[in-house]
Amino acid sequence: MRRIIAPFIIILFAATTLVSCFSDENEDVARFGDTGINSFVISNMKVYVTTKSSKGEDSTYFVRQSGASFNFRIDQKKNEIYNPDSLPYGTDAAKLLVTVGTVNNGRVGLKMPDGKEIRSITNTDSLDFTTPRTLVILSNDGKNTREYTVKVNVHKQKAYDFKWTMLANNTDIAAFKMLRAFEIGGQIVVYGSDGVKTTALQTGIGDGKTWQPLPLNLDGTLDANAFQGIVKKGDRLYVMHDGKLLSSANGGNWEVVATPNVKKLVAASGTKLFAINAEGRLASSTDGAEWTTDGMDGGTDLLPATDICYACMPLRTNNDIERVVLIGNRGAATYTADTTAVVWGKIDDNGNNAVNMPWAYYVVDGKNKYVMPRLAGLSMTKYGERLLAVGGKGIPPCKTAAYDKIYTSADGGITWKNDISYQLPGGIDKNAAAMALATDTDRHLWIICAGTGQVWRGRLNKLGWK
Repeated sequence: MRRIIAPFIIILFAATTLVSCFSDENEDVARFGDTGINSFVISNMKVYVTTKSSKGEDSTYFVRQSGASFNFRIDQKKNEIYNPDSLPYGTDAAKLLVTVGTVNNGRVGLKMPDGKEIRSITNTDSLDFTTPRTLVILSNDGKNTREYTVKVNVHKQKAYDFKWTMLANNTDIAAFKMLRAFEIGGQIVVYGSDGVKTTALQTGIGDGKTWQPLPLNLDGTLDANAFQGIVKKGDRLYVMHDGKLLSSANGGNWEVVATPNVKKLVAASGTKLFAINAEGRLASSTDGAEWTTDGMDGGTDLLPATDICYACMPLRTNNDIERVVLIGNRGAATYTADTTAVVWGKIDDNGNNAVNMPWAYYVVDGKNKYVMPRLAGLSMTKYGERLLAVGGKGIPPCKTAAYDKIYTSADGGITWKNDISYQLPGGIDKNAAAMALATDTDRHLWIICAGTGQVWRGRLNKLGWK
């Protein structure tokens, strides 16, 4: 606070002072020397929005809306005001209506860019906050002032724009026929099959251009189909090998956990492994040694046999509960009429007094127009609050073209649509033998392509904002 009042501040608030002079002379009016800002709210802002018509033409218009949901922090020590969550892309920061709350009914002025003039403001004035501005508060008794620097942050990127970058054309990846990818310990690890055995390559999540072989420290070699049975629980990878359950913290050094009576791993949550047991049913385990047969509301004939992939995500309402989604295809030779993949879901409750919920088969009927086609080499991952999946050529009688789109599900795998925010890169080679989706801790989405060696990485702008 400053106790010496500059002449221009006296002029600024002269009118207000004169009004008080004309009050009833017999009226007792309390005057206070302390002042400051205790609230700052954007009451109205203009936001420009661009949409596409059915013909693909852009149309831009503006809407007026309240900015009250965007909290402004007031740092009383530094005399700074700012919004941690930026205003939407397209907000016209040059024309904002703000409401400023002050201590002891102090009066508010806005310092002009030249630093010499201060103008009194009200909550109906349209103000320019395209650059940091200074608010000056005059105490109720007219003896003290306090200045605050106000910075209004506006997003410079459209929230739902997605940008892809091609990082590599790698010959080692091109040699794979099928593959899976995981983020583990700050690395993207790819397990690929050449038709004889499964081997591994790795790169840093900030790299993607340089790939190194990852030696697999285990007894023997992983067979050609082992890549499809690798799952991630917590911060470790798991795989069945020669009847033993192996675990790894880095994807290369494997150690024996147990020798369970299960055929293959098919999924994992944050705390459990899921497998098909010797009886052909779904089973779960927290430690890999003790397994519990899970309930199923559909027959074992509805379980996937090939192209198996999974994803899990916490429920929005409870982080102790995860939804596990399992998809894949039934055997082509036996189920010749299938045109869609089979999808199962399970609610995995890890809270106190949790109940082991059964697996639910997602029935396909004529009412659902947005099903997952029966695609070869399916790959699925969780990205943000959605499930994303890609797949190769449709397995007859499914006639879907190979890698025609990214399928997205916002309802846990029940419906699969093509979201405009998630499109395959324009330059991706759709002649790939297989594609693997993966996400990393920096919220990037990866597409790694067997047969062509292409490596793509991208991110939805919104998910990259801190």
